[in-house]
Amino acid sequence: MGKLLIFVATLTIAFAAPLEKTKVPFFKLLAPRDPFPTDIYPRPIPQNISLETIEQRLDNFDPSNLAVWEQRYYVNTNYYEPGSPIFLFLAGEWTITPYRLSYSLMHDIASEINGSLYYLEHRYYGESRPTPNVSDANLRFLTPEQALADAAHFVNFIRTSAPGAENSPIILVGGHYSASLAVWFRARYPHLSAGVWASSAPLPSVVDFDQFKVATGAAFRTVGGDSCYNALEAGFGRMHELFDAGEFDILTETFHLCDPLEPEDAAHFFSLMAEIYAILPQFEFEEFIASTCDVIVDGEGSIESIAYILENFIDVVGGQCLDIDYDSIIDAERQTEWDSPAVVVGYRQWTYQLCSQIGWFHTSGSPDQPFGDRFPADLYHAGCQAVFGESFTEARLTSNSARFNTIYGGLEPDVSNAVFVYGQHDPWSVLGRRTNLSDDATAIIIQGATLGNDLGPRHPDNPPALRDAKIEIERLILEWIDEFN
Repeated sequence: MGKLLIFVATLTIAFAAPLEKTKVPFFKLLAPRDPFPTDIYPRPIPQNISLETIEQRLDNFDPSNLAVWEQRYYVNTNYYEPGSPIFLFLAGEWTITPYRLSYSLMHDIASEINGSLYYLEHRYYGESRPTPNVSDANLRFLTPEQALADAAHFVNFIRTSAPGAENSPIILVGGHYSASLAVWFRARYPHLSAGVWASSAPLPSVVDFDQFKVATGAAFRTVGGDSCYNALEAGFGRMHELFDAGEFDILTETFHLCDPLEPEDAAHFFSLMAEIYAILPQFEFEEFIASTCDVIVDGEGSIESIAYILENFIDVVGGQCLDIDYDSIIDAERQTEWDSPAVVVGYRQWTYQLCSQIGWFHTSGSPDQPFGDRFPADLYHAGCQAVFGESFTEARLTSNSARFNTIYGGLEPDVSNAVFVYGQHDPWSVLGRRTNLSDDATAIIIQGATLGNDLGPRHPDNPPALRDAKIEIERLILEWIDEFN
């Protein structure tokens, strides 16, 4: 009977009217993500968490520029007593959400020590909009330096407005890029905080970050063994063979592309597929990597098994398809209005930050990864120039990257009372401080973990390594608070 039902269902699908395709843009799949673990069981936001704004200067370093704007933040003062500790989570390239202040390890700690929690949105992301649009000229105010100065003024605002806060120890917290910001803040403004908890902080600027894909491949090998890595490599190898043979129709159909694949799409096609696989060791749990390995190994590295992962990101049955057309991608990133799709999700802004100072291009430059060699650094430099203009050259970015590392110290930032936390599988950990910097700036590597697992609340189902890491993080924070007091 089961086979008959499957047969009937197959006939129904085969003879149904074709679904109209719904295009899912490249940038929506790869949009910047909040590194906080998602609440599997969403709960009502407590009434005592409020959304507020603070007036900030557009340019923190030009006294003659008096232009101002409103920066958003969430605050939870439910447990606060005057003079008690304050947790300040610096947001990164995403929109802030309120439940982070009631569902996180920092919330668990704050609730036990009468602390308050703040969550500050990064300029140019979410609805913290310093300028009328995000034109190239306006984006010059989007730099880590400006964001750190915003945070400094915000700390001063907390100290002068919250009862008793002038004597409160402030603990900085961040995840991924915002963890980097938290570390740099601690180094630049040490008098404004008592310590920093940095989860998955990439510290140096690296333009050709080819080790990202090496680390991604290593995560699949660690979780699924050589059989998984080899099947993944074989699958991408078959994709390359079909592409080189001009079998574009097969690839277009198998990978649910909106438009027929063309020779000039090679870099974006292979880059996109490799980046989707990199999402798993960043934002999913180890179990998801393992189940993906099972599919690839069972499929013997067929292109169908490689494409199967897409069903977790687009509604294939509902008619969604991937839009990887180069002209469409560039056109979307050139749009400068706040309601433009690539701006709403922060993709244009994040691309600007990478192209202007930081780099972090996830290239295929290393042979020690399973995704092939079709997306070299040249692809990213060309994209920067196509979106932001010819002045965004490789030489300019290389120079800015070197200056950036001189200013912020690369893997040796000048910080004390710091804990650097990385998941074993997190590919960003390659650019992280994975060994102790000093007696009061220590590192924790969580076995079996991905990006940001330590930020989530205590839970009985936390694996032992994650549970132990959270205990150590809390111990260090309480030690910093005792020292401050």
